[in-house]
Amino acid sequence: MNFRKTALAVILLPLLFILASQQSVYASKTPPLTSLTKTPALPNGQNDWYITPVNIILAATDLDSGVGSINYKIDSGNWVAVTKSDTLNLAPNPSFETASSASSINTLYWEAGLQDGQATYSRNTLNYVFDATSIKINSTGASWHSISHAVSYAAANPLSNMNAEVWVKTESAIGSAYFKMFAVSKDIDDNFVYTELGQSNAVNGTTAWTKITETFVVSVPDAIGVYMEVGLEGAGVLYIDGATINNSLKSADTTFTVSTDGNHTVSYYSVDRSGNTEPTQTESFKIDQTPPTNWHNSSAYRGVGPCDHCLYVTTMVDDTASGLSTLTDKFQYHTDRNPGFGNFEDLMQCANNWQADQWAPLISPPFLPGATTANLLTPKTDFCDSNWKICKTVRFYAEDLAGNSSTKDLCINGPWIKLRGGGLAGSRLGINMLSEASDNNTDSIIEAGNTQISFFTSTKDWVVKNNFGVKDYTYAELLDTARTPIEIFTSLPVTNGVYIKNGNFTISPTSIPSGYGTSTFRQVIFVNGDLRFDKEITLSPESAVLFVVSGNVEIRKTVSEIECAVHADGTFYTAYDTNEGDQTGTLKLSGVFVANKFIFQRTLQGTDNVEDPSEDFTYDPKFGNLLREYIGINAVRWLKTE
Repeated sequence: MNFRKTALAVILLPLLFILASQQSVYASKTPPLTSLTKTPALPNGQNDWYITPVNIILAATDLDSGVGSINYKIDSGNWVAVTKSDTLNLAPNPSFETASSASSINTLYWEAGLQDGQATYSRNTLNYVFDATSIKINSTGASWHSISHAVSYAAANPLSNMNAEVWVKTESAIGSAYFKMFAVSKDIDDNFVYTELGQSNAVNGTTAWTKITETFVVSVPDAIGVYMEVGLEGAGVLYIDGATINNSLKSADTTFTVSTDGNHTVSYYSVDRSGNTEPTQTESFKIDQTPPTNWHNSSAYRGVGPCDHCLYVTTMVDDTASGLSTLTDKFQYHTDRNPGFGNFEDLMQCANNWQADQWAPLISPPFLPGATTANLLTPKTDFCDSNWKICKTVRFYAEDLAGNSSTKDLCINGPWIKLRGGGLAGSRLGINMLSEASDNNTDSIIEAGNTQISFFTSTKDWVVKNNFGVKDYTYAELLDTARTPIEIFTSLPVTNGVYIKNGNFTISPTSIPSGYGTSTFRQVIFVNGDLRFDKEITLSPESAVLFVVSGNVEIRKTVSEIECAVHADGTFYTAYDTNEGDQTGTLKLSGVFVANKFIFQRTLQGTDNVEDPSEDFTYDPKFGNLLREYIGINAVRWLKTE
């Protein structure tokens, strides 16, 4: 029986030793404290605006039971809760509230390090983060002056992954303020052995309260605990508060990014594992990543005088985030007298000195800084001659309050396009026209993959921006969905079916059979190459043909009308053989047209572009309805609503 008691005592001794070195954990009454860090730390635009997304780090500290969750929301969005574990604080007396007359700094569990007459250690009630006390070290020497809880280390197991943090504030610190982590073990003679495990990042100079951290592994095989030593190396003042050690490699934090334009407020709070809730905090900032856009309502008009090529040129521009800046707008222009953009030294004299790449001020009507819409107006400018079939282009410059800027080229009396039939005018990128229609460009929905829609408007005023739209099908994918095609060689078929031409194909008088335009058929023709239109195509009302092209589509400048459907992987050229100044007529296209890129090359003579479009599209839904049994899985469905 006595043997058993002795054995039991031997077993309990190490356990009691570990328990004695570990602080008791009581129900916490103090809520966590959460800090917010932004990257970039300060606005990187003008007038306190960010011009890039803002990354947010929320880092929480709890001195007792540990952080249970970090909660945040962006603007009026839903609250997001990020739960945490392994955050129990193992550091004793972490906010230095409990005093002890036996301590050299009158603080229970923590002791001062080097005491050489060149530093004073004290509890401070004027500067603190938690509760009402911090530790102040005032050093005048070059040595390392610190405090630690080596005498009351935190119990820890060998090879544990751990994290430590402490809040520090410095004043005129010549050297560095940081902390060291030590493992505690015992040698064969039962003497304590202390092994340094790592050091935190450091601060110096004069700083506000800052949390410094260190993740570490208890790499000593026979370790029984760890402790923290916080100090200042060199002269200066260091305040210390909120020491934490926990069994985790990661501190209690969470990261997210705010990337949309506008004024934002991030609300946040944390809850500890005892249920104490931190009061909600907020951080506000504003983002504008989008330069001035939506150029519209452009025109050119003559002033008083005999010069018919001396014009005022105007346009409007929007910026819905930070708004437009004043006194930053300017312009330059291009005529056929000089290459590139710039201006003549005297805007009304084309014979004087040409200033390449130079800008001239506008005479825009006054508007307040931050206005979301502004009218930009050039002074009266001589464009040298009235040869309007060659573009005379004005380049406008606008800037918003955040410092984003954009330019817009406007071709005076330049070509524009028209889309009719109530379909969809869509772009996977933006829509950026060189000239503006005399009225609206379309009666359909305008869809853009970004926010850029310039000189392009709808009678319905239906605009969808930042829209990815439906899936884009490639030539190969459409070929997979079609019936097995029949190969053609020299001319177009006049019968129903699916056909393929391997190689380039040109629609010409010799490749269009007699009666093609009056025959009745439904067909899909795959062109594994480029498709060229050197002649018009028209169809009977009951007929439909879809050309699926792996390469480019090219239309001769003399072709005036095309009636079909086209789906091209490459680029769609409306006048492949034109040169600047060539005479071209309006190209009428009826059907459905899809391509990777459209290059509109038609320019009407003189000032005909003012009233007439250069490319005139009409959407015809019959192609989707008549050809759905031959290709794909999509169809057009029309609904009538009252």
